[in-house]
Amino acid sequence: MLDESKTAPPTVIVVGPPASLVGGMAAVVEQVLTLDFGDHYRTVAFPTTFSPTGRESRFRQVVRHGRHLRRLAGNIRRSAASIIHVHTCSGFSFFRSVADMLVGQRGRCRVILHIHGAAFDEFHAGAGSLRRRLIAWSLRRADRVVALSEAWREKLRGMSPGANVTVIENAVSGPASVPSRRHDGPCRFLLLARMDEWKGVDDLLEACHRLHGEGVAVELVLAGPAGTAGDAAILDRRIHTLGLDSAVRYVGPVCGDDKVNLLRWADVYVQPSHNEGMPISLLEALSYGLPVVATRVGAVPEVLTDQREGLLVPAHRPDRLARAMGELIANIAHRETLGRAARDLASTRFGMDRFRRDLIALYDVLRAPPPRGEQTGEHSLAASTASTERRSSAATA
Repeated sequence: MLDESKTAPPTVIVVGPPASLVGGMAAVVEQVLTLDFGDHYRTVAFPTTFSPTGRESRFRQVVRHGRHLRRLAGNIRRSAASIIHVHTCSGFSFFRSVADMLVGQRGRCRVILHIHGAAFDEFHAGAGSLRRRLIAWSLRRADRVVALSEAWREKLRGMSPGANVTVIENAVSGPASVPSRRHDGPCRFLLLARMDEWKGVDDLLEACHRLHGEGVAVELVLAGPAGTAGDAAILDRRIHTLGLDSAVRYVGPVCGDDKVNLLRWADVYVQPSHNEGMPISLLEALSYGLPVVATRVGAVPEVLTDQREGLLVPAHRPDRLARAMGELIANIAHRETLGRAARDLASTRFGMDRFRRDLIALYDVLRAPPPRGEQTGEHSLAASTASTERRSSAATA
């Protein structure tokens, strides 16, 4: 009789924020956990803990994470996991993730550090020499570091020469169809993001103020949790001060059908960030056939081509942002052309099948022993990835 325990797929423990948190990293973690890896792998969620109030001393954070590490070690033993996939970003949470990595490696797991932080380069630059050395050592110590784009791979390699860095772009599951966006009334713009200053919220409000002052009709919805740019009271006051009460609404965090309804309502997606990784909200907008006005930061220029899927402008320039928004307000046909290209891009490059193949290839590399006399580096990664893609294509054919 066949021993089923010997044929069970290898286990990957996925460490990251729970799906209940709103944000790009939580969305990617949920994607990894819900992907069907067939008989290749099975994923097991291990959510990171967080302060319910957001106000907690560093001592309490350390104590809480110590309990998390003990549970993680026990989970590794019980599940016989072979890979730990740690999703992380900047600041203190990165060093907590390093502790997760060390616990995983002590449990004889291969560990991936999946870097999502849009400001990871700023975090590194401001860390001080001792912490920069720790960051560099941690990136080298990881069995694999995942970057969201080629630009981020080069940045991470610059921080830690010798680190094994692989690019896996984010992905989205788009809708079966998108609505016609011919309607009466002003052009509708949408931003889905935490209301943080680095997301360019103030720049966007100033751009709308400029358009309003020129007599250009515009409608904007800001959707996402409160952040450093303000909460509902502060944002509403700012909107009122700029005379935009009839043009701009802040609706708070949205998810599920509420988010879908906004993506179907909008005519243009706007992403005025000062820095970025590869925002899931931007990819979602593309999948809904929305043309995009975005700043040239992070991985955005690797995703969008100016005048093909949207318009790219410099960061911190509300005047240039307003000009680009005005261009799309005035030209409905151009909006529609960009929107069709956006949807094509989302389906061909950022689909979930590609994401699944990339992850299987990465996991296979980590489980395969390196060729005798070689370390598992970029050469062996490329060879193993090609082999995995051939097997995956054959399995799905």
